Amino acid sequence: MKIRKILFIIVTFLLTLSLIGCTIQTKATVTYESPSTYEELRMDVIAEVEPSVVVVITETGHGSGIIYKSEPVTSEDPNEVITEGLTRYYIMTNNHVVEDGGEMKIHFGSGHDDIAVVDYQTYPLYDIAVVRIETTRELRVHFVAAIDQHAFIEIIKGQEVIAIGTPQDITKFNYVTTGTVSLVSYKYEGIEGLVLMHNAELNPGNSGGPLFNLNGDLIGINVAKITNVQTSDGSIPAEGLNYTLNINKIAPIVRDFLEVNYQRVERTPRLGVTIQEVSVFLEENEASLLPSNPVGVVVIGFDLTRNAHLVLEEYDLIIGINDKPVTSIADLAAELEGSDFGDVHVITVLRNVDGEFVEITVSIILS
Repeated sequence: MKIRKILFIIVTFLLTLSLIGCTIQTKATVTYESPSTYEELRMDVIAEVEPSVVVVITETGHGSGIIYKSEPVTSEDPNEVITEGLTRYYIMTNNHVVEDGGEMKIHFGSGHDDIAVVDYQTYPLYDIAVVRIETTRELRVHFVAAIDQHAFIEIIKGQEVIAIGTPQDITKFNYVTTGTVSLVSYKYEGIEGLVLMHNAELNPGNSGGPLFNLNGDLIGINVAKITNVQTSDGSIPAEGLNYTLNINKIAPIVRDFLEVNYQRVERTPRLGVTIQEVSVFLEENEASLLPSNPVGVVVIGFDLTRNAHLVLEEYDLIIGINDKPVTSIADLAAELEGSDFGDVHVITVLRNVDGEFVEITVSIILS
């Protein structure tokens, strides 16, 4: 009886391991193979073109853009030292994305540092702009035949199109919509043939993003949508009425942008944090994220082109700067007023460390 009992236990154990193994194997080997040649083509095109699509973040909001050109950074000054491998990248977007000027940066999705825009050039009549960045990182450049080869890109009513951009906020980075060309040529801002129309859905934030055909050719830069149409019964929501700048129309303009006309972006010294008043923060977030009776301002985000993200954390409660108390955003702004690049500011925060709020002091160099 004892031997039989031992054998029963061993068999049960081995059977359990076998079942566990089957379960794990089943979960690990579930893959997707497209049953459709068309779907596979579409997925391949998106995978190929998406790495060149970026977000253009400004002081007032954001739009989308596409990297279409690169060149080594050089200097006519023999005494100027150029970092080895430094490359200048060109990004097409809309004029209305960047027209307010101010500081701008390019966002590449989570896991990648943003890069500050160095300069930009616009052509307001066609609502087109180019921003430039410099980096030693290797970025994907999308070849645009209409610009690089002076080619005419054929656009046909009914052809499939793919729009990629970042609507609403950067958590929807490189959101994809698809549709068909509805009108090959249409008047926009009084200019005949400036845009094509299609029903690949666009939303705020898509402005400046690319529109591709199924060959992966860039056929336009998304610019706007009609949100409402007037009928005899009044205004009703519009559907599928989206405008894209025709690449054949804008390519000659972009190609002829002169070096002398690029406007340099003047950066100002900043900590590089996005902050909220405590009262505003608590309207949308759990009180447990802050200490009891909190006084200060809450860190809710970072500019990754600055230094604060290296030493501060999300939900840090800033309670002091340079040995002065901080009770509001105004207190922080007053202490930073007149600062220069290279200045060091000492920031005191309360941080949740393993469930306990601990006072921590860090130094931030304005960069």
